[in-house]
Amino acid sequence: MKNAGLLLLAALLCLGAYGLGSLNARKVIELPPVEWAQHSDAAQAWREFTVSLEAAAARIYQGEVPAPEQTEGLQYLSQLAAASLEMKLARGDREVPQFTDWMSDYRRFLGDSPDAIYHTAEISHEYRYRISGNRGAARYLGFMLYGRQLNGWNRAAANLSSASLRFDEQGDFSILLSAEPPADGQDWLQLEEDVHMVMVRQYYHERKDSETARFSIRNLDAAAVPAPMTDAVVAERLRAATGFFNATVDGAVALADMLADAPNTTEPPARYSADFGGVFYPTFDNQYFGGWFKLAADEALVIEGEVPDAPYWSVSLQNRWLQSLGGSAQQSALNDQQIVTANGRYRLVVSHVRPPGENWLDTGGREQGLLAIRYQLAADSEPPQLRVVKLDAL
Repeated sequence: MKNAGLLLLAALLCLGAYGLGSLNARKVIELPPVEWAQHSDAAQAWREFTVSLEAAAARIYQGEVPAPEQTEGLQYLSQLAAASLEMKLARGDREVPQFTDWMSDYRRFLGDSPDAIYHTAEISHEYRYRISGNRGAARYLGFMLYGRQLNGWNRAAANLSSASLRFDEQGDFSILLSAEPPADGQDWLQLEEDVHMVMVRQYYHERKDSETARFSIRNLDAAAVPAPMTDAVVAERLRAATGFFNATVDGAVALADMLADAPNTTEPPARYSADFGGVFYPTFDNQYFGGWFKLAADEALVIEGEVPDAPYWSVSLQNRWLQSLGGSAQQSALNDQQIVTANGRYRLVVSHVRPPGENWLDTGGREQGLLAIRYQLAADSEPPQLRVVKLDAL
């Protein structure tokens, strides 16, 4: 009996511990008094970052955003936060720069293309850098430098891509990044005083089965020893992460609001500024068209245009948060090798259900979202024409 009693007591204790653990796992943590962070600049910077997360979520839920898009918005914020911390905190040393794969395996933001891979590294005009590697099977490989305008938005500063980049027989390449041009005429990108980032773009017609490019960046003027992660360094990098996070959220929300006012057209909104486009890190090599689609269940958006003289071009759909839908099972993006053309023209249909014919982009049941059209390395082209029709009129 004594042993039986002990076993029963042990079982009750285990059940109690499990129940307490379950309750604790669901416990909502109260915000601590602000005094905890008063003696550390890094702690203050951490509070600023977490407050930005809270404020961004509040914008999503306090606006007039449909519930399914609110849920997507939280996922978007988590992905953007992860990228911000990796890029600016963990890999934010300009003396010993490292590339961050922006989209990685799961995260998407800033109007990404499902055919592209994006890497960035933090740099400074105070140093000289060398980027070297191999292009792999990349159809396009581009290196773009970004500076800062007086209003804080990005300035497209300099660009070098596979159209003019020199490769050896094995596909290897080397680029110097510096304030002054090299004497030997090697491939070079100029670092002006406001340049803060280099972005590498890779494009593929068949990204899934392609050998991706390989490359690295090295500071030629400093030893490859990361700076100690002092309180001041962590504070500075956390604030950089906060700035990138907030600017990216602001840009996505502002662009969606502007485009939604005039759906189903490629005409830019009246309040759109060309400088504002710097928020989205454009490249000189892409010509961008697009807008906001908004369709009823019985409607379709027809996109028609002349086939551009371009080695790559594509049409894709994005959600409200400027995330490509390429990770889903639906056909939400087509490039020039997939689009059926006739007599130098193309015609695509965006709709909720499959229409007759070729070149369908599936909204996945979304009533609205962004339409992105990219012409790469093309001469100036006429924008495509958009029109809304009834499904039964196709």
